[in-house]
Amino acid sequence: MTSPATEQTKNHIRQNQALLAGRVNSVRKADDTVYTEVTLPAPDQYSQPAAVEIRSRKRLGQVGETIEVQVICGGYRGKSFVYTDKDTGERFTRRPVVNSYVAIED
Repeated sequence: MTSPATEQTKNHIRQNQALLAGRVNSVRKADDTVYTEVTLPAPDQYSQPAAVEIRSRKRLGQVGETIEVQVICGGYRGKSFVYTDKDTGERFTRRPVVNSYVAIED
């Protein structure tokens, strides 16, 4: 069941924002930023759960705790690399996209 606070938050999500919920795996701090690794629930029993890292100014939760946090979705294009297809020997240049999530804090 959805709580009134959660329902209100969902109604205020804007473009390029999301509501993430999952279990805290680890927390680390570097300078003034807290990095929280969260495992999201798997969509079904046969799928592997996704893991994301959320940046914030303050701690979002303790290890093992389930949290729900509104985030701004962002990202950047990573450094390109050359990939060789093992079957054909053909070489491709790939450029990964790295997703980033920043907690929306009051």
